[in-house]
Amino acid sequence: MAKLLTDSEFQRFSELQQKQASFTITSEEADELRTIVERAQQKRDDRAAAMQAIETYIAQFDITPDELFSPEQIGEAARAYGLIASAKKERALPPALTLNGKTYQWTRTLPDDIRVPLFDAFKAGQSVRPFLATLKDPARNAATIARLERETGTVYADAWLDELSITRSLVDEAGAKLAA
Repeated sequence: MAKLLTDSEFQRFSELQQKQASFTITSEEADELRTIVERAQQKRDDRAAAMQAIETYIAQFDITPDELFSPEQIGEAARAYGLIASAKKERALPPALTLNGKTYQWTRTLPDDIRVPLFDAFKAGQSVRPFLATLKDPARNAATIARLERETGTVYADAWLDELSITRSLVDEAGAKLAA
């Protein structure tokens, strides 16, 4: 019922229902309650008719689910209704940086005490290897480089990429994920 009413209608419906339950409702309020219920039922009937029309058109024109929804949407719906096992989504950890023994997670913003020296080194074409806290994680390192390139407009030298054991394609892939 709540989905079929506006917030103000639902609030008034709740008030009138409470009055009805405590037998303190007037005849005018009872009429108002009936009107609210009738409007909600009409909306429900209209939605049901619209859904029936959509189902008819889908059948009539032989429209397949992949024409209407992306594979991700179909997968989400299948998981939501228990048709396939709900696998945990792959979650990428944010880049981790270090300076003077302190580790920083680069989520939305990066504190200035590491941002300034990191960006200065990057813009000057120096290696950022000393700033990376996760040297054995090429995906996070590529994400760090991609983010630095995006925020500074500078391209990291291939020699420094080799030093980190990551490829330009891995950095480009991480950059595409950042943009999305």
